[in-house]
Amino acid sequence: MKDGGRLVLPLRWRGQTRSVALTRHGNALVSDGMELCGFVPIIGQHGEKTSPLNADDTIRVHYDEDQDVDPDGLAATLQTRRPALEVPSAQRVGGEEPFDGVWLRATAGDDRVCRLEVTPQAMEQELLRRPAIPVRSPAIVEDNSLAYLTITREGTHAERPFRLGAAAYGPQAEELARDLVAHIDAWGSDRLAVLRMTITPASYASTAGHVISKPESRITLTY
Repeated sequence: MKDGGRLVLPLRWRGQTRSVALTRHGNALVSDGMELCGFVPIIGQHGEKTSPLNADDTIRVHYDEDQDVDPDGLAATLQTRRPALEVPSAQRVGGEEPFDGVWLRATAGDDRVCRLEVTPQAMEQELLRRPAIPVRSPAIVEDNSLAYLTITREGTHAERPFRLGAAAYGPQAEELARDLVAHIDAWGSDRLAVLRMTITPASYASTAGHVISKPESRITLTY
């Protein structure tokens, strides 16, 4: 692609999927547009892993191959069936107000971010506290502990009746829940902030920002 050329592609990182518009500037591709989207992964692609967290395979964690995730440890934690530790954030949203920016914000500085999937069967059995979006909620995973995004209707605010927060399980539940709430509040402080993505060959020195290293490239995320 020539300098100044534009590439639009679906890109998945840390469990989320975005349609990213990239423009070539020398040896770098720099984003100038980014939207939430969904797509079918390429057959044989091995960049993302999926692991069940219970015997029925109704709770799953999706994560990148460079992330240190212990599915067996997480499964053992959830099998204890202990109540979730819940920590509310200061952020409220309206019924039609998007909050996927929380996930995007978290990936720009935290390599523990991944995706939790909970099927309707697991929700009916009340195996864990309901995630904000059961099929694709952002989560933070470390060792045998996890925290994920929740949304609770409070009804105390007419325009924004829903409060975002975190539910967490495991020995590090409190730490992870508060870290996730910090990401929520960071998003809430500037909900229209635009993430900038810069992609360079792996052999090039990293620019300022949070770096996700791939076998052939470096993805740098900055706000």
